[in-house]
Amino acid sequence: MTSSPSLGWAAISWIEHYLVHGPGDVQGQPIELDDEFAAFIVKAYRVNPKTGARVVRRAFLSRAKGRSKSGLAAFIEAFEALGPCRFDHWAESGEVSAWGYEYEPGEPVGKPLEYVEILNVATEEGQAGNTYDAVYYVLHADTCSDALLEDYGHLDVGLTRINLPNSRGFIEPVTASNESKDGGKSTYIVADETHLWIPPRSGKFKLGKMHQTMVRNLLKRKIASGWMLETSTMYGEGEGSVAEGTHQYAKALATAGQADGKLLFDHVQASEKWNLSKRSERLKALREAYGPAAAWMDLDAIADYWDDPQASEADFRRFFLNQPVPIEKPTLSVLPGWPNLLADHPGSPLAAIGLAVSIGGEWGSIAQADRYGDDMLNLDGQERRRGSAWLVGEAKRIQSEHGCRVVVDEKCPDATLLPALEAAGVEVTVMKIDGYVAAWSEITNRVREARVTHQANELLDEAVLAAKLREIGDGRKVPGRRASAGDIDMLEAACAATHGALNAPVEREPLGAFG
Repeated sequence: MTSSPSLGWAAISWIEHYLVHGPGDVQGQPIELDDEFAAFIVKAYRVNPKTGARVVRRAFLSRAKGRSKSGLAAFIEAFEALGPCRFDHWAESGEVSAWGYEYEPGEPVGKPLEYVEILNVATEEGQAGNTYDAVYYVLHADTCSDALLEDYGHLDVGLTRINLPNSRGFIEPVTASNESKDGGKSTYIVADETHLWIPPRSGKFKLGKMHQTMVRNLLKRKIASGWMLETSTMYGEGEGSVAEGTHQYAKALATAGQADGKLLFDHVQASEKWNLSKRSERLKALREAYGPAAAWMDLDAIADYWDDPQASEADFRRFFLNQPVPIEKPTLSVLPGWPNLLADHPGSPLAAIGLAVSIGGEWGSIAQADRYGDDMLNLDGQERRRGSAWLVGEAKRIQSEHGCRVVVDEKCPDATLLPALEAAGVEVTVMKIDGYVAAWSEITNRVREARVTHQANELLDEAVLAAKLREIGDGRKVPGRRASAGDIDMLEAACAATHGALNAPVEREPLGAFG
């Protein structure tokens, strides 16, 4: 054996023999752990070469979004609940486990825990369910493997708690609201998605306090050797999340030369060298970040997500390349001269209206754009209501009365809006990403040069103040739905109207604003 023997090899064998994949595209199928995750398990289950005592008491697994971190945590959780997860003795020549794993001479052999208390902790019940739902699936008699059912029988698997046979303990999901569940006797704790464990703007940081309490309490049970696994995608720098604190702790240990054993920090990210504006390099960065999972992840779709106006470069780097990114500091406005351009304007033809829907589909907005004078543009937010179905009737009425263009972003969150408009007989102009970029550039330049006016409209003003920009490559930026501090559908509608107005003829009779 090496100088750092591990129960991990037997754990891998147990997982692959007894468990199946949890909910998802491959649910119910046998597990074959990839080399990267198998290596993590081996490291996590290292034991002292003399005493067999567990080495790792805290582990942090950081991978890109969709890498099935919670699934791996669930597999380990099942092993912790039922399998030989703590040291018992050193293997003799020819020793074989009950399920057929052949030990090497001197390899550590495990035994099940006498009493198990496993917690799945997260920001909310749905989050804790990421791991618990997978454990429920792999242990429930209706969905588990035949091998597990044959050797372990029907387990008491409930939606909110799993009770182990012979009063050996339980598995349970908990949240910050369950302050009494502080890990007093825990043998294994999954702290899921700790990049989301962020201090509130006011009040107590319950999850942060709970995290530290659990870490301390894990040290109470020497024989049980309880441990914690944090799973996370990279954090936003400066948010003060638990994940950021754990990373700082890992750096401090590494600097002091004390990283071995105190904290297993297992992090994989894409390097900073890739030029993400080039699709070919984005794909290379994604392959680097996802490692073995690149074989089954839809990297082409993720690479194309870069071009979506809703996406920001920071979010792309953080969630898909697993790179820590600084949180953008808020600015007053993406259009600092906007308040100074409040003015009436002479009656002018209604050139175009823009339609937009908020990112969650809760709101729909209409804005208008008029051209007047030698090269002036007037923008106005007109109406905002709940839902988006009402936009169809209004667009039809306005176009019939004013003969103006109706413009919709091709990336509108409501995929049914365009077909509904066309079915209603509305003549629609579709604004593609290049048109969005051009419209935003025109608005930005015209605001700076005072070649645009707008009327008093609280909804449009709020959208301007909330808007934050996101980069779509080659230095081009547009307002980003996800990057912004609030809904910006009224500003998006104004961009769409601008796109229509700047490409519309101006020789019609003045018609004024619609009502």
